[in-house]
Amino acid sequence: IDGRKFATQYNRMYNDQGQPVEIYGRPVYEGTIADVSTNQVFFNGLRWVLTSNIGDLLRSEEFHGYWSAKWNQYTVEFYSAAVNVDSPEDATSPEGLEWFRPLLIERGRAVQGVDLKSSVPLGFLCASCNDDTNPCLYDGVCRPENSTCECTHGSSGRLCQIPPTENGRCDTFFNSREFSYDGGDCCKQTCVSTNEYDCGRDTVTNAQGVESIVFVGFDNCIDPTNARSVSGSRTIYDIQERGVLNCAMLFTTTWFYNFMVDQCRAMAAVVLDNPNAIQIFNFTNDRFTGLRDKQFDIVLSTDYTANRDVYETSARSGFNYATMPYYFGGFVFAGLKPFGKCADNGDFFSVECLDIKICLVRGTTWFDTASKVFPSETIVAYNNFESTVIGLQNNECNVIGGTQVDVALVSIRNYGYTGDESNYEVGSKLYFKGFETWLTRPDDRVWSRFTSWIFESLVQAEESKITQATSDQMGTTGVFGSEFSGMFQKAVAAVGNYGEMWERNLPFTRSGMNLINDGTAPAMLSYDFGRVSDVGPEPSEFSAIRTIIARDTLKCGINGGSLGFAEYDDGTDTWSGLEIELCRGIAAALFDGDVSKITIVEVTSFNRFSKIESGDVDIVLGATRTLEREVNFGVNGDAFDFSPVYFHDGMIFAGEMPHALCAENKEFTNVNDLGMNCSKTEICVTRGSTWYNAVVNTLGIPEEHLILTGNFQESMNHHAMGHCNVIVGETAKLNSFSLRAAGYLLPDDYYFGTQKFTKEPICLMHRSDDEQFSDLIRWIVFGFFYAEENEITSVNYFDMPETNLFGPDFTKIWQHSIRKIGNYAEIYGQSIGEAIPRAGMNLLNDLSSPQLFAAPGTI
Repeated sequence: IDGRKFATQYNRMYNDQGQPVEIYGRPVYEGTIADVSTNQVFFNGLRWVLTSNIGDLLRSEEFHGYWSAKWNQYTVEFYSAAVNVDSPEDATSPEGLEWFRPLLIERGRAVQGVDLKSSVPLGFLCASCNDDTNPCLYDGVCRPENSTCECTHGSSGRLCQIPPTENGRCDTFFNSREFSYDGGDCCKQTCVSTNEYDCGRDTVTNAQGVESIVFVGFDNCIDPTNARSVSGSRTIYDIQERGVLNCAMLFTTTWFYNFMVDQCRAMAAVVLDNPNAIQIFNFTNDRFTGLRDKQFDIVLSTDYTANRDVYETSARSGFNYATMPYYFGGFVFAGLKPFGKCADNGDFFSVECLDIKICLVRGTTWFDTASKVFPSETIVAYNNFESTVIGLQNNECNVIGGTQVDVALVSIRNYGYTGDESNYEVGSKLYFKGFETWLTRPDDRVWSRFTSWIFESLVQAEESKITQATSDQMGTTGVFGSEFSGMFQKAVAAVGNYGEMWERNLPFTRSGMNLINDGTAPAMLSYDFGRVSDVGPEPSEFSAIRTIIARDTLKCGINGGSLGFAEYDDGTDTWSGLEIELCRGIAAALFDGDVSKITIVEVTSFNRFSKIESGDVDIVLGATRTLEREVNFGVNGDAFDFSPVYFHDGMIFAGEMPHALCAENKEFTNVNDLGMNCSKTEICVTRGSTWYNAVVNTLGIPEEHLILTGNFQESMNHHAMGHCNVIVGETAKLNSFSLRAAGYLLPDDYYFGTQKFTKEPICLMHRSDDEQFSDLIRWIVFGFFYAEENEITSVNYFDMPETNLFGPDFTKIWQHSIRKIGNYAEIYGQSIGEAIPRAGMNLLNDLSSPQLFAAPGTI
């Protein structure tokens, strides 16, 4: 402590006659430091004290004449908290007390007091173990025959109280935040080898029982900071050590196979600087256990469903999906006439359909879906798609199933199908949404985000008309460390943008949802729920879900009042609006339909991140999903999770003429192409917002033309009072309704900009360190879209499915939320429908509109 050493073990002190030394009826203890000096611990009538080298005096009778309860002429190293001398329970032992440094009170007499503002990390443990009153720590076993501990997990000390941290060996028991992740022993960049252990090496036993010390690596590095800074993640470290990226995929058609291989090549180009350093595994039904067991780094050709996201029973784990699917399709049947039509209609009982036989790939959602509709005797299972086509060719079946691309005649010809074109038909019914995306393990969220944003960069490149030849125009980033600052440039340089990949690999006309959404087409939709009857684990005792329930309220952060989104009524002391309804909907899911158990916490654009980190709020509404925020943004470098987008928007300039037009055209002098006086343009913008980032960093507007505010409402107030003549914001907040509500009298020439300078995919934001809570929020929001798609309202809410994915206490999460606040159309119409008519990307996608849309951050 303070650079000085003190004894770590203290024994009872005895005098020359062999009698125990006591003061105020309490034992005196003494410890030795390297056989050179000693420390003593005793009770002074008010506090326990730790002193040095006064053992002889304590053993003598003379000591008692010199000591008083409060003052003494001997140096005291540390004082305990005060205890009651008359209470044996409080003052019998120095165990469990807080300790403080001394305070010099009178220099001439060297009189000491206690500095109660200066505590020290000092504590005492009883060295004789007892399972009831003084158990051995860290799973140690107390031996009753001699009251000593038998330590486990590498700990030491009389009570196993000394953890084996900072010794060069990763002890997984102590690999947690509480023990500073084993003192850094589990991560490459923080581990320091000692005489006892070399970092990354450990003793292993082979099949013959022979022990040897070998390099085992740093697979158990889970410190979030270090996992990000060492090659981005543990998975990236493994890939770089191995020198190859392991991709697993379901082999269907050669064209689609090559399309997926290109995506793996993009990742390898980023991680290994070599797009060809990939190994492809063709999975059958073992993809989930293979990914869990680290046989693969990533799995493609997997539909995004709730059960796989939350809890896949075959692997007893949930998985992480890339946010943006690389292919929007669905499951259809196709086959020989009339059986293709029979399957399309779910008909196996009509006379012409009695002989139906369906070839399917086992272990897929295709197989699960067909099994719910058709009897098992009508289904023939195979290990891969090619085998199903061969089965059709050999008359082992008369129907196959897959995505529209898989079952197209041009695709199955590739596998040798020679049947007559006129006798082959493809069904029109979409049995489920097949949104295929990248799948990664949940124990490495950095890798999950890393891969997700690589794909979004390919979509962003096409949006921005950046090609393989012009890949250097992609943006750079520091969120994954300097090693990957050019990751997006490398990805596009390796395979081109999304459109180039499609054109190179797929001989089909690109249409519908697989086109780029330019910001005007409907984009709201749910993803497929999958097997919601699968039973997942209950939330743990200390999980976010249980914490909220124990607190009996959900704390929702609202970033300033906004008309129709989050409005406060002084008269009734109530909040209302779309974002308030979303908060109530989540509360309904958590509290069995009770929407009153919410607490609204007002936050600013600047402090909302720290409010989440500190636990002051559980979720923040009105947050834009960006690369930086999703990877490494918080005060402590924490990442944040985002729900599906519940409102699409973008930043505009609005204000008095000519200043609003000056701002929109970035003109701030009196000599300009507009022929207008722009020098007095003053813009109100919220600090810490994506608007501020766009105004300062993207548009480069001089700071002397900016007036910074704490939140949007403050900007509105400044604008209404004439402190600024231009204001920036999203159209959801910046419109004639909200301006009038703020007291602004709109002149006839007031200008609302037509150009959107940002993408604003508005989401719920929350911490990312609780996978189950993130899953719950995600699928509750998807549930609002699902209900609208299926015409389920607050009236027929009971048509929403039940689920066991979150355990038996949360089977009716969708029913509760829809019953209380309705589907997305109901929420929108009742809150903001009048002020902002529903249009563009905020309309429901009927599975025919473009859906590819990258979030901000890659350019």
